[in-house]
Amino acid sequence: MRRALAQALALLLAAASAVASAEPARVVLVRPGAADPSIAEALIRIRGELVADGFDVVLADASAASAPRSAEIDVAQQRGSAALIGMSLEPDAQAAELWVVDRLTSKTLTRRIDIRGEPRARMAEVLAVRAVELLRASLLELLMASRRSAEGASPPPVASDARRHASRWAERSLDGARRSTWGVELGGALLASPGGVGPALLSVGRLRFAPLRPFQARLSLAGLGTAPRVDGPQGSATVAQRLALVEFAVLPWPDLRVRPMLSAGAGALHASVDGEAAWPYRGVHSARWAFSADAGLGAEIELVRGLDISVEGHVLVAEPYPVVRFLNDEVASGARPALLGSLSFVGWL
Repeated sequence: MRRALAQALALLLAAASAVASAEPARVVLVRPGAADPSIAEALIRIRGELVADGFDVVLADASAASAPRSAEIDVAQQRGSAALIGMSLEPDAQAAELWVVDRLTSKTLTRRIDIRGEPRARMAEVLAVRAVELLRASLLELLMASRRSAEGASPPPVASDARRHASRWAERSLDGARRSTWGVELGGALLASPGGVGPALLSVGRLRFAPLRPFQARLSLAGLGTAPRVDGPQGSATVAQRLALVEFAVLPWPDLRVRPMLSAGAGALHASVDGEAAWPYRGVHSARWAFSADAGLGAEIELVRGLDISVEGHVLVAEPYPVVRFLNDEVASGARPALLGSLSFVGWL
C-alpha cells in the first residue's frame, strides 16, 4: 500500500510542478463531519503510510458528511496542497465513496468501494487497502488531466487508452483477491548435523500470521521423515528428530515478486534413538527434548496471487544437544549446530 501511494503521489506532484510554481509535497485528507469510526480510522491508516514516505499530510475536517466541493472550500486555506482526498460511508453501510480533487485542474474523481459482507471489526483495514487501489488509478487520471492542461492540447489517443485502462484496472481490483493475514505452508526439508548425525528428510508445516506485510509470526513444525543410521563397533542406532519452533520473520521489501526474508526463533528439538547391539550387549531406546534456537535466511517467490513458494536455509542449535553413545564412547551428535534447508508452498487464506 505504501509503495503504490508513493509512486502515484510522486507522479501527481511532478505534474503539479509543471503547471504551477514549486510547491511542497502536501496532501490534504478530508475527514467528513460526523464520520463513521471506520472511515476515520481508514484515513488515519492512509495518513500514516504517506507520512512514513516523507509527504506533508494534513488531516482536515469538513462541515458536510460528504460533498467534495464543500470540503474543497473548507480546506482552501491549506496552502501548497496538490490534492484533496476524502472518504464517506453510504447510509446503508454497504459501500463507501472515495473522492480525489486535483486543486490545479479543479477536477474531481469519485470511486465507489463495495464492502458488503466484510466484518465490522475489519472495516477500516478493508477500506484503507481498497481505497489505495482506487486512489492510484484516480491519481493517474488526474496526472493525465494535469499534463493536458500544461500542454494546452487535446489528449492523444494513447493517453485516452491509458486512462481507460487505468479505470478498468481500478474496477477489477475491487473484486480481486486480497492477501490475508493468515497463511498455511507445507513442504519438505533436509536436516543435517555436519560431522555428526547424518542428513534426514523431514516434512515441514507452518502457520503464518502477518498483521503487517513486512513482519510475520510463524509456528513451524518439522518431522515425520527419515531416521538416519549411526554405526559403531558394538552395534548401530537410528535417530529420529522433530522440531517445533516459534519464529519471527522480516521481509524488508514485501512488494517485490521475489522477497528476501530474515527469521529468528526458538522452540524445542525432540530426538529419539533406537539402538541395536551385538551380543552380549543390549540396545536401548531413549528420547529427550531439548531447547533449540534458530536463525534463517531465505526468499519468497509469488507464483500467483495468494500462492508463494518459499526457499529457506536455517542454522539451529540445541541445549543439551543429542548424543549417540555405544557404551561410553560418543559416536555421533546433533544440532551442534545443525543445518536445515526447506522448500515449501505458502497459501494465503
